[in-house]
Amino acid sequence: MKIVNIFAHRLFAFHYKGEVDNEYDRLMDLWDDVEYIYNFLKENKADIPKHRTILQLAEFIIEDATEIDDVLMDITEETNKTLSHFFMPLHNSEGSVKVLSLQKGRQHYLRVYAIKIDQDTFVITGGAIKLPMQHLMKDRAHTITGLQKLENTKYYFKENGVFDEASFFEFLKEN
Repeated sequence: MKIVNIFAHRLFAFHYKGEVDNEYDRLMDLWDDVEYIYNFLKENKADIPKHRTILQLAEFIIEDATEIDDVLMDITEETNKTLSHFFMPLHNSEGSVKVLSLQKGRQHYLRVYAIKIDQDTFVITGGAIKLPMQHLMKDRAHTITGLQKLENTKYYFKENGVFDEASFFEFLKEN
């Protein structure tokens, strides 16, 4: 597993062994794949709101993926915004600043999970489609996977002495 810089100076993503792309690119490719989205929604039909069809929701998810990409691009190009405008604490009850905080960025049903290294430095660990009838991450296998990646990444950073921006960039230089 390695950490790669993606399109912004302080936005990184894990590139897991055996994967073709880093997590951000992998997610964007999946969320732009009509066949993948359609099959995912068919498998999770019970979690789809009754007022939406699979096709409507698929179109909505694909639009949301584009919106996430646009929002992150805009944030990284503007000097008065930080990535903290998109990423928020994973658990709504988290109030204080935490070392290696688990974060989520969201656009309706899509979630991008990341570890917050500093105010404007994040490492994307994965993501998920979280449908309305899924109240908690522990409710479905695909969201559990996202949570496990977050927890594993936090442990990986702690084991390698990463606890702030300086130690993160030192870690990147050494690896």
